[in-house]
Amino acid sequence: MSAEPLARAAVLGLAGGMRSQVPWAAMAIRDRGFRRPGGLIPIGAFAGELIADKSPRMPSRLRARGLAFRLAGSGSVGFALAGPRGAAVAASTAMASAQVMSRGRVALGERTGIPDPVLAAIEDGLALGLALWATAGGG
Repeated sequence: MSAEPLARAAVLGLAGGMRSQVPWAAMAIRDRGFRRPGGLIPIGAFAGELIADKSPRMPSRLRARGLAFRLAGSGSVGFALAGPRGAAVAASTAMASAQVMSRGRVALGERTGIPDPVLAAIEDGLALGLALWATAGGG
């Protein structure tokens, strides 16, 4: 296996650490096996996450449930992109990304005064762009 599928899995994990539903949504958008019956469900779940993330009541992505969704989504799509190694790479990258992006968004908001919902929207776009890039290749 070339390094490209594993690199794509790592980028997908980076995106999945930011938004738990983005790996499945990207696959549905790309029609790579997740879009068949019920294919709009992952896209709808991603849209719901985009809205919910802006609420101050939303629990931290670092809590067990949030991490579980990130690892499962990233790992399953990483598997689709690059097999078992892709699953491991995507899930581990998602774990690191969740940690870094959670703390980074808070720190950036404190340093710049940019409101958190604005930073969240920027993170949304970054996550979706990365996930779409990662799922654009063969596999």
